[in-house]
Amino acid sequence: MASESSSAARRFQDALYESLAGGEPAVRDAGPLLLLSRLTESGARSAAGNAAAAAAIESLSAVARADQLEEAMAAAEARFETPERFREAIYFARCLARDADQSLRLLEERGYLEAATVPAALADLLTDRAAVLDATTFAALWREPARLEWMLNAAAIWRREYVAAYLSQHAAYHGALGAIAEAMDGLLPQVGALERLNGLRRLGPPLAAAALAQFHELERLFACPREGPALSAALAASPVCDCGFRLGDRPPAAEARRARQAIDRGLAGQQARLARRVVSRLLSRPTQTGEERLARFIEVVQASDLSGLALVLDDELVEFLRRLLEEPDERDLLDRVARAFPEVTAANLEAAVGEFRRLLEAELTRAGRARLSGPSTDLRTGPSTELRTGRDEA
Repeated sequence: MASESSSAARRFQDALYESLAGGEPAVRDAGPLLLLSRLTESGARSAAGNAAAAAAIESLSAVARADQLEEAMAAAEARFETPERFREAIYFARCLARDADQSLRLLEERGYLEAATVPAALADLLTDRAAVLDATTFAALWREPARLEWMLNAAAIWRREYVAAYLSQHAAYHGALGAIAEAMDGLLPQVGALERLNGLRRLGPPLAAAALAQFHELERLFACPREGPALSAALAASPVCDCGFRLGDRPPAAEARRARQAIDRGLAGQQARLARRVVSRLLSRPTQTGEERLARFIEVVQASDLSGLALVLDDELVEFLRRLLEEPDERDLLDRVARAFPEVTAANLEAAVGEFRRLLEAELTRAGRARLSGPSTDLRTGPSTELRTGRDEA
């Protein structure tokens, strides 16, 4: 481990010496940090007002401020990660001191190329970028300053290819995103119905909770309005549109499809619960005159009409269902007695009565009352009891 650290430090030290020499006789062992310090002082003045240049000079200054060469190499490794990046930063500082204008122009072009995201699928564009970056280093500029215009032209050619690919993919991506956003808008009634039903704790645990969370993320998506000349103008300054799209990004079509399917399944699951636990109770009770909406609710639940359920279900109806579910269902008691005693005869009459009494007492202990006849189904007032026993009569 110590050997690896020593080897890394040596490579950074070699990069320091080589870049400070720059084709001239090597610097003396005693002078590299002093030379680097003077170079960064000069570079700081030239980099003023340019954030990228100032950041590069500041990283070099952190190395130059070290008291010992070993400490300086540790700082270089922390700041630049590789000897090649360290070497290139020093050459940039030297070019900056010699000709600030041409150095900043090349820095801007290289910064654009480095910031652009190019997926492996665009192999030619990716290979061309690597070739341009290799040919437009500050080490090369230091040795051949007359090649600056060639370097800038090579970068400009690559940028044109990149922008063309970006415009095409940006349009396709946001076209798909617009379709997803429209699909999410169309899903709002089902989502609203499912969330209302999930709020009915007596109906059962919430269904499709993850899909609902995914839906709310997807419904915030929108298509970027930039296109054509406006987008081209924006890409002249930055390789990425303000919308954040990068080459290779894929619209979340699969996520939207899975969310929609899961929400449909969740609503179907709640519909099945309603059919099992609510509709049969409503059908056994007298309905108030004028409650067409309740009749429609029963109809769509029985028909497994999820779209109809989403449309008919509103806050008032959900509140009615909440109160209904909180009411004990006397048929639960009778069903349990019937399962225990499918047929009552003189021989088992006392046992059946005893079991029914036990169930009634258990219900009184649980809810404080036992319903002996069905409630009316008035959406305005909720379920009401014609005859009750237990503490409710008090």
